[in-house]
Amino acid sequence: MLSTTTLWVCIITYLIIVLGISSVVHYIQNKRTHGDLFKAKLPWPQAVMTYIASQMSTWLFFAGPGGYYRGGFVYFMAEMGWVPMFMLISHFVLNKVWALNRHRDYVTPSDFFADRFQSPALRAITGLIFLASSLPYVTSVLVAIAQGAQVATDGAANYTTVCIVIGLAMVIFTAIGGFKSVALTDTIQGVIFIICIWFIALTCLGIGFNFSLPTALKSIYDNAGPEWFSMPGLYNWVPYGYRFGYPFSCMIGLSVMVPHVFVRCCYASKDLDTQRKVNKLTPPVRLFTWFGCLIVGIVGIALLPGLEKSTTEMIIPFLVKDIVLQAYPALATVLMIMFFVGATGVGISTADSYLLVAASIVSDDFIGKLFKIELNQKKKENIGRLVILIIGVLSVFMAMNPPDLIYTLIMFACAIVMPLFPILVLAIYWKRATKAGAIAGAVVGTILVLLTYFVWNIGNTWYGAIGVLGSLVATVVVSLLTKDSTPEATTDFYATLDRGLEEIYDVDPAAK
Repeated sequence: MLSTTTLWVCIITYLIIVLGISSVVHYIQNKRTHGDLFKAKLPWPQAVMTYIASQMSTWLFFAGPGGYYRGGFVYFMAEMGWVPMFMLISHFVLNKVWALNRHRDYVTPSDFFADRFQSPALRAITGLIFLASSLPYVTSVLVAIAQGAQVATDGAANYTTVCIVIGLAMVIFTAIGGFKSVALTDTIQGVIFIICIWFIALTCLGIGFNFSLPTALKSIYDNAGPEWFSMPGLYNWVPYGYRFGYPFSCMIGLSVMVPHVFVRCCYASKDLDTQRKVNKLTPPVRLFTWFGCLIVGIVGIALLPGLEKSTTEMIIPFLVKDIVLQAYPALATVLMIMFFVGATGVGISTADSYLLVAASIVSDDFIGKLFKIELNQKKKENIGRLVILIIGVLSVFMAMNPPDLIYTLIMFACAIVMPLFPILVLAIYWKRATKAGAIAGAVVGTILVLLTYFVWNIGNTWYGAIGVLGSLVATVVVSLLTKDSTPEATTDFYATLDRGLEEIYDVDPAAK
């Protein structure tokens, strides 16, 4: 379809643009505002879109449409169960962390846990868990982009070369620009990529079914079968346990606890109005974006039924080559370029967020706070850049032997951090929770997630749900059996939380 020359022109042009943005932001930070590589306070458009773009990742052009192709309509409905739950979690959990952060100035996700429980051990454990989430997620980006390049060029592109080039670009972009450049490019790219996915979806729907979604659904029912509309789906891919496990994972893992998302929804908003807009605007924007992916999946299963499971994540280039190309060759070229550039950009926009958080965990959590090595800002950032390089290289090596589905890497990255959610909630609402309980919950929950994936083989049904239950039980039981070893620090923590909540919910402080 695309020549390798066209492919590399697209890659190089895109990389020049994002590296140019990161260079400009780097100049502004260091010459004018002396910004921080790892954190920034964002206005609401950037806060909302960097959050959405961080979740888009390879989901937008690969895992999402492929998942809706395989799993059917009930898979989409299960995923969208996170929408009402996100609003509840935002109000009762995320806003409270944000209010506390106004006074505590957290940088890494582990900062909150270590502050509440005054535990270096818990900082180390949570830091390792968050780092463990980083590698598979960044790897999924490289795998998706390299596989997309091969499909877009009919196998002419070299998989290894694309992985190396994209991995190097992610490292350079993230190391130069930092948090502010990532947020800015996420905002720009997020809007563009939402437009791209909808343009692709509507174009294929128009060519295949004259823009009639009911006609496409009827075609699925008649040709693929009614199983697409119910569990476990055409591929027996959505068992009944999925009704709980998957939306629960989306609600907690993907929407809150993966480290780069946690930083964005808990720390990054510059003021209360921004935080409230993140809470209100994220659900409809994400629902609109993911519905575009659903239309792609619908058109894909209606026009090209029977694909092998491992190839369904490439449904967009298949539709372009097998359907659009026959009717409108020039338009097909445009769509394929949009697909590949969009996939590259949205993947990098998530990977660089993950790389930044991983770098801050090593430099702040481990070197600075655990090993107590005094570092000035420049040395801290240089160490962070070295960590970004190391994780980038490791991700390239992991991408050389990927699993069948990109989806598997993404959901494992979500599952491994899910057991930290009960500890987060108990830390806010239960003063009786202890350091020993939190450590026990983190360890037990993580072990259970690993067992579900690598021993019991139920990880791709329940994801981190069993780990969440184990973490909750272990945290409560051990907390009841132990005492708070730092009562003064606990009292100060809750006093600061109360003060932060009073400040942000005091609508008329002048009236006092």
